[in-house]
Amino acid sequence: MNSNDQSITPQQGQEDSSSANANPGISFITLGVKDLENMTHFYKEVLGWQMEKQQPGVRFFKMASGIVFALFGQSDLAEDIGIDDFNTLGASTFKRMTLAINFDSIIKVDAFFAVLKQKGVVIQKAPQTVFWGGYSGYFKDPEDNYWEVAYNPFL
Repeated sequence: MNSNDQSITPQQGQEDSSSANANPGISFITLGVKDLENMTHFYKEVLGWQMEKQQPGVRFFKMASGIVFALFGQSDLAEDIGIDDFNTLGASTFKRMTLAINFDSIIKVDAFFAVLKQKGVVIQKAPQTVFWGGYSGYFKDPEDNYWEVAYNPFL
């Protein structure tokens, strides 16, 4: 790291939030699915993956690498992201997958979003307390891939 590189990563805290050159690693992959029960059966019974946790509408599988793989109903995922016109646009614009970066505090999530905003990144959904008990928001890259940035107190 050179003196001009002031990236925000989950390990570093928020000493300086002047750069959005974060390379914190991917901690979550969420797949939006049409049939949650069928897909849960596939990953659990066919592939033999161990389901770590389930909540209404979401299933979580912890991978050996430490990444969490989640299945989430596609329309519920679109709603969580803040895509208001999902039923009109459908899968033609929504890729049904999100990647996530998790920080160890709400303050770091907010600092990361502040940097994204300064850099002109499109914020799809500002960080906020969410239904599952954490705090998260979404941004999208130039090709409309959605990234969740979250604080998950359960990890």
